[in-house]
Amino acid sequence: MLDLTKLSEMNPWWKTGMVKKELVPPYRRAVFLDIQKYMKLRQIIGIVGLRRTGKTTIMLQTIDKLLKEGTAPKRILYFSFDEAAGGITDIIDLYRENILKEDLDLEKTYIVLDEIQKLKDWQNKVKIYYDLHPDIKFLISGSASLNILLDAKESLAGRIFYFNLGILSFKEFLELKGKNVEEMKENSDLWKHEIKSEISNYLSKPFAEITDVEDEIAKRYVKESVIEKTVFRDLSALFEVKDMELIEKLIHIIAQNPGIIINLDDISREVGRSRQTVSNYLYYLKTCFIVKEMKNFRGSFKVSSRKLKKYYLAHPCIALALENPEPGKVAENLIQFVTKSRHFWRESGKETDFILLEDGSITPIESKYSKKVRMRDVKGLTKFMDKYDIMTGFVITEDYEAEEQYKNHIVKFIPLWKWILGIER
Repeated sequence: MLDLTKLSEMNPWWKTGMVKKELVPPYRRAVFLDIQKYMKLRQIIGIVGLRRTGKTTIMLQTIDKLLKEGTAPKRILYFSFDEAAGGITDIIDLYRENILKEDLDLEKTYIVLDEIQKLKDWQNKVKIYYDLHPDIKFLISGSASLNILLDAKESLAGRIFYFNLGILSFKEFLELKGKNVEEMKENSDLWKHEIKSEISNYLSKPFAEITDVEDEIAKRYVKESVIEKTVFRDLSALFEVKDMELIEKLIHIIAQNPGIIINLDDISREVGRSRQTVSNYLYYLKTCFIVKEMKNFRGSFKVSSRKLKKYYLAHPCIALALENPEPGKVAENLIQFVTKSRHFWRESGKETDFILLEDGSITPIESKYSKKVRMRDVKGLTKFMDKYDIMTGFVITEDYEAEEQYKNHIVKFIPLWKWILGIER
């Protein structure tokens, strides 16, 4: 049962006037800066992302900033549904009667609710307070894609701005380790050895808490703190998932072969479950940010094939924590993570790994993680460029770098260690 002692423990600034220093690291991710632009607006701030990406840290950094700017400590309420159970009305009533001891609307009040997806019907309960109390500013977070849950999207339409907090980018990883990224980019050949070494570290340690730990510790962290908590806590709570064996089978199948094209009929026979059950469970994994789904591009920004779908893990670290996929597949999963591509192309036995659709343009990218790649190795890419009259295509390699002419097209071969820094992208 919720009590004042527990609430006070979550809000130490009521007594000290500050957030504990160890909870607010000096490094601030780009999402933090984006959120601050919206703090003066009335709309709710919603931060969503995979576990351990730093949602709580960004909330506490925001609280720290508010306190340093002069917000009264008792005008900030933080509650984590990961640490205690409670209803919004009970939490706010306990806070108002025992801590605030005055009207919520007397001046701006900040209510920060962490892992809110654990609260049933949270969207309607937040909506009531939002509509009745214009001086409350809500910040909420969730480890599930809240905006694809239709009831939440409809209930809070016009009342919320969503921010997706992903796993650390390679640039953020380097910055956290104190590296000068701009210098590395400007003199990439000089820094080649160190860049490649850091990519190797980044593949298994892309979370702020583990950037400098040993490999085995990193693998255990990802497995226990990210994967297992997402599967056993979030999925079971959100969707009442009971077949954990199937969830684990699906994750391992994708981890063994990132970029696998899943045929629902075939895989349902392999795992001994119905086609619909497998489809549902893949959807659950996608909703909780463990799995990324890609559709087959069919020549239009609006049209894609529903039959052929490719699946990757959210980041190569998940595959590496569970299985030992070949390096080429790890690199392919990394390219998907960086590009956030939602499409591939496959037709008549030819395939292009990634099709980027941005601002009316189409960019094909092929992953060929080898030291030497020839034009004959990328026939799927050139076929796609021919079919859709694309001027420039990209091939991401291990070390090979070149620019080759194909008919009236250009194919750029770029080493992964350069491409990931944004060089020639």
